[in-house]
Amino acid sequence: MFTSVQDFSQSHKVRIGVDVAFGFAGAKETLLEAPVSIRNGIYDVDFVGAYSYIGGRETLIRHVSTIGRFCSIASNVVSGQVEHPTDFLSASPVLTGFDEFGDLDDFYNGNRPMVDKAIAALSTSMSNRIEKITIGNDVWIGEGVFIRRGVKIGDGAVIASRSVVTKDVPPYAIVGGVPAKVIRLRFDCKVIDALIGLQWWNYGLSAIKGADFTDVHQAIPVIERNIASGDAQLYSGTLIKIGEDGQATAWRYSREQNALLPHG
Repeated sequence: MFTSVQDFSQSHKVRIGVDVAFGFAGAKETLLEAPVSIRNGIYDVDFVGAYSYIGGRETLIRHVSTIGRFCSIASNVVSGQVEHPTDFLSASPVLTGFDEFGDLDDFYNGNRPMVDKAIAALSTSMSNRIEKITIGNDVWIGEGVFIRRGVKIGDGAVIASRSVVTKDVPPYAIVGGVPAKVIRLRFDCKVIDALIGLQWWNYGLSAIKGADFTDVHQAIPVIERNIASGDAQLYSGTLIKIGEDGQATAWRYSREQNALLPHG
């Protein structure tokens, strides 16, 4: 008998820290693909892929759609924080109808047209930041990184510690700084194109069996052979679903039905 979400998840190779919250303003549904390690932090994310680890200390992951497989995400990463207008009279959300104090009804009722106009203008100006953040596969994000809403981080990207990411990050780019800029690519364009085409992470570990992990030029033909021969099989790990009630259940993905089915 399992006494906690952590114990149940661990039995399916999903590690969840003792100080983990799924959802920012209340529990939200989250899907975790085994094996995966979710360290202490707050997570407003829809899906985390297999062989990834994330979090620790003051991690705050907000407004994220997917985190791919084989990702290495250090502690204290912050993403998706709410943004404020910089060209209004004030950047305070009080002027856009957010009553933090609970006693602003008289002000809002007396200034309704202007408040409504400010709300509409804010919605328009922030429309390009409505989309959730997406993080690809084989991504390494260093300690203390900040990621702005709407950013897409490509497969194989590396983000240096303490960087502020305000724009999309290309696949296999190493970026750093405030704001983050491309420092260099991890490999030459021919190698990057080959890796993107292979998408070896779709096969879990089976695609890289026999490859020299330290030599990407040697690894690529090995991966190609493994996939072509059928030795590499598409990976489908157990899925732990954290429900809005905070409880964990186990599922599996059926390719034939393109649906989640109860595990077992």
